Amino acid sequence: MTAGVASLSGSWQATRDRAALAHGHNVFKAAWAYVAEAPGRALVTGDCAAGYTAGSYSVPNPGGSVRSCTVRDRGDGTPEVEVVSQSGRTHRLP
Repeated sequence: MTAGVASLSGSWQATRDRAALAHGHNVFKAAWAYVAEAPGRALVTGDCAAGYTAGSYSVPNPGGSVRSCTVRDRGDGTPEVEVVSQSGRTHRLP
């Protein structure tokens, strides 16, 4: 592999990683807004790889940048999001 091709490949990987992280941030914000709107409300948990909806808050499908995405309750009613990019890099929010 030439240096230019390797550099381009690394750029694509970094772009996918950033897109997956951005999706995770958006899901986290939507989940947080949903529970903050009505304290005591149950968090909408589960798979968010194809998008996320909680009440009136919605995050669209991220396309091909996300391998997996999960919303969990941290045990105190607040959200935790784990998103894995197509390159395999894992991001946990918050």
